Amino acid sequence: MMNQPPTASRAIEPTSLGVLLIDAQPLFWDGMAGACEPVMARIEHLLLLAGSFRLPLIATFEHPVESKGWLPERLEHVFPAHGQRLVKHTFNCCAEAAIQQALTALTVRQMVVAGSETDVCVLQSVLGLLNMGFQVFLLEDSLFSSEPHPGPALRRMYQAGAIPLTYKSLYYELKQTVDTEPLYHAWNARYGDGQERYLAPEALPAWEPAT
Repeated sequence: MMNQPPTASRAIEPTSLGVLLIDAQPLFWDGMAGACEPVMARIEHLLLLAGSFRLPLIATFEHPVESKGWLPERLEHVFPAHGQRLVKHTFNCCAEAAIQQALTALTVRQMVVAGSETDVCVLQSVLGLLNMGFQVFLLEDSLFSSEPHPGPALRRMYQAGAIPLTYKSLYYELKQTVDTEPLYHAWNARYGDGQERYLAPEALPAWEPAT
């Protein structure tokens, strides 16, 4: 990878985009500040989006997983079969040799980042990704933390070169046209268990930006 984040294009490139989901483990959900449902719903839909577009996906899990857990069942239900799961001991996932190798092996230049905690593992990992040369899109409405005011961490990441993004923007930037069926119809047919569990981005629970 390059030593500095690429700046030539700020558009999502579907064929060169990966997803990094950081530590979306029960322990961190249980301790999060703010409303859980808006963030959980968006991460759930993000995993479905990664499956539909076959976006390379890495999910990290902070050690010890025995006490912090894997994914909540709701996220496990829609986790794409091609996704990778890697355990980490460092807050910066890029400092783990196995994870750094897995990221490099994806052969993508852009990375969408979601998960927790915004001001610890997400912050340090985003700085690590930028240092590796990735163009980082920070999915701000899919981040969470025990810290009620993660604004300083967000500003630091943006000043370092991360690009702000929301799930709705990502959904429509990947979909590109009104001429294709809404993706959530197929998601409900496959995973909805007879219910309309998955929705259009604008129908998801209201999200409040962090301060």
